[in-house]
Amino acid sequence: MAAVVLIGCVADVDWISQYFGPSAFLGWHRTCTHSILGTILISAILPAILMATTYWGGIVFWGGMSVPLGRLRKDQAIPDDPRAMRNLVLRALLVAGFVAPFCAALLHIAMDACQSEGVALFWPFNPKRFAADWLPGIDPWILTILIAAIVFPELLGLVGSEIGAKTKKPRGQTGAIIGLALLLVYVGARATLHSNVLALMGSRTFHGETLRRAWAYPESLSVFTWHGVAETESALNEIDVNAASASDFDPDSSLRLFKPESSPALEAARNTIAARRFLATAQIPKASMEKTETGYIVILRDLRYAATGDIKYEVAARIELDPNSKVTSQELVWAKDLHK
Repeated sequence: MAAVVLIGCVADVDWISQYFGPSAFLGWHRTCTHSILGTILISAILPAILMATTYWGGIVFWGGMSVPLGRLRKDQAIPDDPRAMRNLVLRALLVAGFVAPFCAALLHIAMDACQSEGVALFWPFNPKRFAADWLPGIDPWILTILIAAIVFPELLGLVGSEIGAKTKKPRGQTGAIIGLALLLVYVGARATLHSNVLALMGSRTFHGETLRRAWAYPESLSVFTWHGVAETESALNEIDVNAASASDFDPDSSLRLFKPESSPALEAARNTIAARRFLATAQIPKASMEKTETGYIVILRDLRYAATGDIKYEVAARIELDPNSKVTSQELVWAKDLHK
């Protein structure tokens, strides 16, 4: 159980990268520890240590063994041969020390892939991030389901113990199964609503312009409220969509964020290393350009942060150019520091 909890949560250690600046955060957050390869390596650390200790440290006697062997079959006796005992321990370690924690770690990155930040599943071979945009970063409904799956069986267990009822099932098994089933139903409902919202946005025009692409991000408290962004020829349109009331949807009420006109300065900024790193992870890039006394300042931001409300760790690209559109400086910065 300790291994399941530890390995199932350790992927979020990549949050440490925020203390090394926006560039490190952009490169490491939701990448190596949230990849399939990283999950395999992390899940193998604990059983590798225990198996090496068991294999090279010798077999201790049964009463002093600190490694769980699991249940023996009714017709299976405790082995007297040290080699047979060692093999039994190694098999138990493989299941208890690797398989169960590995499943917990996979569940972790699967849930993160359902959110909007995305995870680099095939890192380091492919940097592409997968984001389903079904779930918010913090979902109180999922927390409610998980808490109920723990608390209700315990309360029923207390009642059963008072009346002397006995059960052969492992403690909490029924609650865990019901909780997992409810969780899958909930995620499926969120996915269906997300698809419906995108279809609704795709069936309309925004301020007389045909839709090019659309994104929809969930609201934490309401399963029916989604924060949409629609791209047209000239603008990015921000609008809230109520999935339960499609008839009230008015695309012309959206907030229009016009795209900057193409220019040599803008093209030069987009070709910088900082811009390419930013654009590799940005879902909805939005450029803004300001003319200054010394040239131009181009800011690249990702509208996903504003749509989801998760702006604390928003990363932006800031590029300065001279009047001849030559890059003089470029950097990845925290968006909150842009106006300081």
